[in-house]
Amino acid sequence: MAKPQRVTYFTISLEDRTGSLLGIAQDLKSKKIGLVGLGGQDIQPGKAEVLLIAKNPDKLRDAWKSSGMKFEEGTGFFVKGADKTGVLVSTLDALAKAGVNIVMSEAIGVGGNFGFFIRVAPSDVEKTARTLGAK
Repeated sequence: MAKPQRVTYFTISLEDRTGSLLGIAQDLKSKKIGLVGLGGQDIQPGKAEVLLIAKNPDKLRDAWKSSGMKFEEGTGFFVKGADKTGVLVSTLDALAKAGVNIVMSEAIGVGGNFGFFIRVAPSDVEKTARTLGAK
């Protein structure tokens, strides 16, 4: 059975060059800020976007605010459970039937388990929470 939960995610823009992500990871480590998830991609020549889900979102928010880091935050959903063929179908089907458009998603299965991050439009956050039964 998949278990959904509401999560706070943060996005930052970085210069797309070797070591940029390493610098962010080192900074977080020095501040003892653990992550649940991290993803990134090029968004235009020379620029990349990184999405982070912190174990303690308040700690990350406070650290970045005090350092002047420019970031955006939002609410997403993390669904996890046993990795079986078709496990995402029920989640995707429920969201489609509810009229929720997924803006971005990432899924991975490792060691018999899976994790699936879903980002929806801010106007669909509460509908998604109700549909998935996420707290």
